[in-house]
Amino acid sequence: MTTQEPVLMGDTATFESVGQGLNVYESGEIVEGRVRWLDTPEDVIGFVESGEDVSDVIVIARGGTTTFLAMALNAGVRGVITLQGAPESHLGILSREYGIPCIMSVAFDRGVRTSRGETIPADGVRLRMDVSTRPHGLVSVESGAPVDDSPVEDSGAQAMSPEQMAQIQALLANFQGEVPPGTAGDAIMRGRLTSNVLDLDDPDYDRDLSIDEVNDILHYLAWNEWDALAARATEGESGLIPRQEYEAMGIMDSWFHHPQWLKLIQDRVGADGIKQIAARAQNEIGTKINLLHIWACASASSFGRGIALELKLHDFDYKTSLITTAMSSVRRLYKGLWGSGPMFTSMRDYRAPILDQSWIERFQSDRLSLSTDDERSTFQRFNGALELLGFLIHFDNRLGLGDSGPYPTADGGFVIVRDLFINEPVYEWSTTTTGLPYAVTIAMFFDGSDELETKVLDLSTMFTEPANYLPFVKGVAVYAREKFDTPMEELRTLSLADMDELRGRAETSSEALYKYIASMTKEEKVMAGAVVYASGFVLPIARAAGMFDELVAEHGLMSVHPVPAASYETIVSGVATEMIPRLFLTGSWANDVPPQSGDTAVSASGEKEVLHAIRVRGFASLDQIVTSTALPSNVVAEILTTAEESGFVKQRSGRVTGARLTPAGRARLLLLSEGTLTDQQHDGLVAAYQAFLAPNRAFKALTAAWQNDKDRDATLADLARIHAEVTRVLEDASAVQGRFATYSARLGEALDRFRGGDDDALARPLSESYHDIWMELHEDLLATLGRERDADDE
Repeated sequence: MTTQEPVLMGDTATFESVGQGLNVYESGEIVEGRVRWLDTPEDVIGFVESGEDVSDVIVIARGGTTTFLAMALNAGVRGVITLQGAPESHLGILSREYGIPCIMSVAFDRGVRTSRGETIPADGVRLRMDVSTRPHGLVSVESGAPVDDSPVEDSGAQAMSPEQMAQIQALLANFQGEVPPGTAGDAIMRGRLTSNVLDLDDPDYDRDLSIDEVNDILHYLAWNEWDALAARATEGESGLIPRQEYEAMGIMDSWFHHPQWLKLIQDRVGADGIKQIAARAQNEIGTKINLLHIWACASASSFGRGIALELKLHDFDYKTSLITTAMSSVRRLYKGLWGSGPMFTSMRDYRAPILDQSWIERFQSDRLSLSTDDERSTFQRFNGALELLGFLIHFDNRLGLGDSGPYPTADGGFVIVRDLFINEPVYEWSTTTTGLPYAVTIAMFFDGSDELETKVLDLSTMFTEPANYLPFVKGVAVYAREKFDTPMEELRTLSLADMDELRGRAETSSEALYKYIASMTKEEKVMAGAVVYASGFVLPIARAAGMFDELVAEHGLMSVHPVPAASYETIVSGVATEMIPRLFLTGSWANDVPPQSGDTAVSASGEKEVLHAIRVRGFASLDQIVTSTALPSNVVAEILTTAEESGFVKQRSGRVTGARLTPAGRARLLLLSEGTLTDQQHDGLVAAYQAFLAPNRAFKALTAAWQNDKDRDATLADLARIHAEVTRVLEDASAVQGRFATYSARLGEALDRFRGGDDDALARPLSESYHDIWMELHEDLLATLGRERDADDE
């Protein structure tokens, strides 16, 4: 890399330019400090708790996510440099709030090597950050800093070609390489609409939408999401929370859950009730009924459908009727939110004055001046600490933040209103935030004479030009809402002293929460993040409808749907880190909805039976699948070939030949099995399974006794009795699903072989023994009922 020589302040003779990156916000101050590389959460914890003066430290981290550096930001480091990420990322947002200079996606041209071979300045050397201009910031290191010139070991990863890099840059600059961001892009996308579906003044707005109208929303949303998030698609990895992995899981979970939840809510409260729920955003502060949550009800489920299609889990017409129902509900939510006009802030010149004017008057009456440096510092630390905690408790997700405005004031200025959600009791890790208010609302006052441009995205997030808006804040009014349903007349108005005290408690909670998350396994983090992502978007609407407990108990709210859960290993194998940025940048997630709708996933004849046989056996040869399914060998072989091409099975050849399901294959089987049992059939199979447990215990005892004494006569007598019992069970099970009848014949054949003197026919593994078939039957019953084996099943 070739870097320009920076225009350095102070003594330039002892510093040399080593890198360039993306500057988060401009500042004329000299930013200098000692280097500290932070690679793991344990590094961050050790650094903060070391007792050293962190105010003289510039930390370097790999990714551009907020939560990894949470404790370092709270500790007050001098500066932040990342190897990945962009200023629009969550870390960019939070470093700006703290007033901590930050340069992202820096490529160092010399230094020492990390464990992965990246080049960085050595720990302890002094750095200078030139953050005087945007978009680029420059980094210099003191002369004589250590340099590792040894050859870098080839990681095997193929670098992008110049053509690929150029393509990515084109997609970052313009949507699908064609449509620009901002108001110009909005005008182009509106011009492509074939209906007035995004117009809330439509006199017939309350109708159920047509397929063409739904596709209009999807087409606009694809650009709208790119406009808001394309730059953040390059934020990179987090050392604390596997963000892209849980996003993929959560977005897919939104597809399998959101349409159902929204339909249940609308069925309960009606179309007018949906609008009334959203209208609360005009009259309440500290509420999650806001732009982001409503926007996500439209975008997340649609994006999740794109991921499911990408994984080939179902066809394009799978449950499209639910999409139109859900989008109709979302449109009603927007009608309640705005009252009139277009649906999205990108259609409103990025302005979101949602609150009733009476709130602005109240804010003005409670306004506190920030006239001294101490007052301004107290507010800035308070704002940064609570915003960081909101991100952390929501797993590096924007659900903890809600901006609205600008609201004009009589003196020619304006107000931006920010809700920060710092204690969400539905999450198990909220034990670390006990005693904190549910939400804090900050009304920030700005002078109209200031040359500050603001825009509020549909994600309820404000961005400004210049990027650092904090010097322009002239006053604030701050309120605490103790619980999510605390009445507005019981809000607590905060003084600067109250802010300082609450900031201290928030920082303590952030530290405890950071350690809590760091102690979780990767799978626990991904699943928790997926719940925050998918359930969190619908949570405030469910609460307002009075349906939270019901949706949790009966419809999977606050849990991950079985299909994305089964896809976990596929998602974390690298698919998410490749797929999510690509779908964001290209908008290819917004697949058109076809006019026809299927209630179940379409499959080739025999596919479900073959996948189910492999699922039950775990690993199955062609002959074993034929035995289990009674399908012809050539049909099974063709299905296996197609399933392997689709990524649903892995086949192994050689001394041991057979097939196993991939995680995507397990997810595919769940979809193919969906709706195959009526409630009556399910109850019948449950009864059959309960009847199976007694002979199952007896058979386990029989095989244990056989291993000890080989008493053939006693074993035959007991086995005949057990066989008679299980035959009756199978008669009941086969009345529900006919394939269970095959077990009677197979068990009978094994019993006959044992009676004929073949001892192996009882319990020899992998020989179609009575025990083999019994175990397959047991697993089949569990799989068909969607149960996991536990102590009661033994």
